[in-house]
Amino acid sequence: MIRTLLLWLTLAACGAASVFAYAPVNIVPLLPLSLAALFFAVEIAPTKRQAALAGFVWGLGYFVGNVHWIYISLHTFGGMPAWMAAGCILLFSAYLALFPALAAWLSRRLPCPPRWRLPLLLPTAYIATEWLRGWLFTGFPWAATGNSQVVALAGFFPLFGVYGAGWLAALATAQWLVNWKRGLIATAALLLASAGLAQIAWTTPSGPKVSVSIAQGNIRQDEKWDAKHYVDALRVNLAQVAQARGEVIILPETAIPSFYQDTPPAYLAQLRATAREKNAALLSGFAMSDPDPNVYYNGVLNIETPTHFYAKSHLVPFGEYVPLPWLFGWMYNYLNMPLSGFARGAAQQSPLLAGKLKIAANVCYEDAFGDELRRNSADAGLMANFSNMAWFDGSWAAEQHAQMSSARALENGRWMLRATNTGLTAVIDQHGRRVAQLPERKRDVLETSVQPMSGHTPYMRWGDYPVLLALLAVLLAAPLAGRRRS
Repeated sequence: MIRTLLLWLTLAACGAASVFAYAPVNIVPLLPLSLAALFFAVEIAPTKRQAALAGFVWGLGYFVGNVHWIYISLHTFGGMPAWMAAGCILLFSAYLALFPALAAWLSRRLPCPPRWRLPLLLPTAYIATEWLRGWLFTGFPWAATGNSQVVALAGFFPLFGVYGAGWLAALATAQWLVNWKRGLIATAALLLASAGLAQIAWTTPSGPKVSVSIAQGNIRQDEKWDAKHYVDALRVNLAQVAQARGEVIILPETAIPSFYQDTPPAYLAQLRATAREKNAALLSGFAMSDPDPNVYYNGVLNIETPTHFYAKSHLVPFGEYVPLPWLFGWMYNYLNMPLSGFARGAAQQSPLLAGKLKIAANVCYEDAFGDELRRNSADAGLMANFSNMAWFDGSWAAEQHAQMSSARALENGRWMLRATNTGLTAVIDQHGRRVAQLPERKRDVLETSVQPMSGHTPYMRWGDYPVLLALLAVLLAAPLAGRRRS
């Protein structure tokens, strides 16, 4: 019994260690090692049930390690008791762990030739259920395998996206368990192919570079929506706009802590006048109310043309809306989360105009969803993410989020501008590289220049569909080959 418990704890620890493969630590080989522990445990499990249990235990460690920072928003800023916040993290991680458990069970349940299962079926089932995790119940694709590969396998992102890169990494990992020579050849081939593909210019510069100023107000979350600090927030944002030198000035998500319609008109006029004096376009995150008082959006607008705004489409469950209120409504008795009933914007929206420049806006963790982001980015020269990571202040969440922005920049062949309240404010080029950034928890304005791009990568045209079809083909072919063999 003790020996079994130690084995399960070791497997969970292997899952949790994967967090060091992602930003900010970026020990990339730890991800294949963590996956290898999962694949090995599933392969040697004597029954389908124990294989699924191995997948669950590994997944529990994996997700507790990778999303533990949610505790900060629930307890520190949401006001939830510590024991309840920790319990919610554990329950959420247990739900997410069902996906690797399903992959493990499928790899043992589907009939296939024995020589197929470990090197092909298991890593395929793992990535297929990872995609399912990013889609089911609106999805939660955080800590997708491919996110850890934005440097090592960068060349594959414009072709196959994050799930394609993750699948290739998982397949290479499985080869090491079959035969170290196969593993070495597969890994070397992937790295060389990625380096070669990275030389292809899928998109091209469109017009001259544009100077941008991205403000990081560094307003604490427990002060942001406090009426006593409202005037201070207005002063901070106005001062940063006055300080900015760029042709485009960007303020982060809900930078002004009030509905646009409720913000003092004289203050909005000051913002416009300050931007006009600089001949600059000013984009800001804003909460936008609808003529219906019960409908409001988490939006982004150009201060000169507020009637055309981007409304966030992919809302955060439990943060921006309450799924199944009859089941989860009790949670909000403990949380102090303002504006937790946002309405959903349209799935496809036109870019925001900043002069002649077209900018595809996305808000908060919308840039975790590559297949959604590509649709609004096709007609834009730049992408811009507007976030408020103060909810997770002091954690690795901001770095992990910026890493996903790098994946989106690679997939779409476009620069990504990241405007955040407390960090990580940065500019990422079309190769997924950070060309400029501000330190976290510092009030400042990031001044740099960016290059608008035109054209479409294969991923922008086709999204995840080619990879999903390939995954499905393997999952269907394996049972057919297994039945034919038997």
